[in-house]
Amino acid sequence: MASAKKLPSGAWRTRATKIIDGKQVRKSFTVHPDECGGDWRQAKAKSESMAQNWLFDTKEAQLHTSVEKAMQIHIDSHSAVWSPSTLADFVKMPKYFNNIKHMDCMDVDSMTLQQIINQWALDGLSKKTIANRINFLRGALELAGNDTVFKLKYPKYAPPKLDPPQHSEFKRLLEMARPEEKLFIVLAGLYTLRRGEIAGLCGEDILWDMRSIFVHTDRVKNKDREWVRKEMPKTAQSIRRIELAPEVMDMIPHVGPKDYVIELTPDAITRRFEKLRAKACVTCRFHDLRKYAASIRSEIMPAKYVEADGGWKPDSKVLKNIYDKPFQDSRQDYSKKINNKIIEDYGEQLG
Repeated sequence: MASAKKLPSGAWRTRATKIIDGKQVRKSFTVHPDECGGDWRQAKAKSESMAQNWLFDTKEAQLHTSVEKAMQIHIDSHSAVWSPSTLADFVKMPKYFNNIKHMDCMDVDSMTLQQIINQWALDGLSKKTIANRINFLRGALELAGNDTVFKLKYPKYAPPKLDPPQHSEFKRLLEMARPEEKLFIVLAGLYTLRRGEIAGLCGEDILWDMRSIFVHTDRVKNKDREWVRKEMPKTAQSIRRIELAPEVMDMIPHVGPKDYVIELTPDAITRRFEKLRAKACVTCRFHDLRKYAASIRSEIMPAKYVEADGGWKPDSKVLKNIYDKPFQDSRQDYSKKINNKIIEDYGEQLG
């Protein structure tokens, strides 16, 4: 009997093999400590026990599991440990695999998955979307005993388009925005908040005496597609206190501790912004306002403080490669300054 091995995710996996009707059948049994109250010893023992029980169980029903059934087992067995937003995304996954849902999990091979990937690539899906779907399926297949090391090729990654507004465009958005719209534009474009973080702000998060807001929650959809408030937005670094200018504090309404500061869901914020940007003749997305906030900070603040304000990890490649983009109008100002200095220092020699 093989012993369980610890995976990078912290889960414990035991692999077992037996011969059924002359055919070698392999299965993997994976248990995460979260399923055992955080106790890794219990998770390890449960994984090994599940493998041992399977070795001594010869019921045919356990030897052949359809892809459809495996995906549902995968969802049910992890529903307690996945976040509401992850669970909401994963309950939609089975519909993407309708063409193979009746296949036996043990019959799914690299060619099967590659054909699916190729079709999705032709349909224009991004590498990230395709990888998320395939990784979900692989988790389901592994639970059903198919722990094949699949050899797959994904479409090339297209770098995200950078489109933060210019200074003049951002000012135009503020000038044309309604009071409530102006508040969420300021929080995103001047103070780095994500739309879910903005929608998750409640009265208890406004620290009036410190002229600050405490960012520690997110608004996400649960498996029933309902908007809920949850702790820990995206990363641990995202929990932060941000000091606001007195004029911005004056824009925030006084609400009850558990009442939302802005009575809009993240999707509603996006829809309101799309109408506003069309009216202001601006092309940026709402998330690009966060890039704008990072860029204006990078001109006057060291990177570690920009990272702290925005909730990015230290030495974040995302911040360095995506968000820190020079503004065209600022670049023109700096060009004027350098040209003035050139004339001042070398004017006689150039004349």
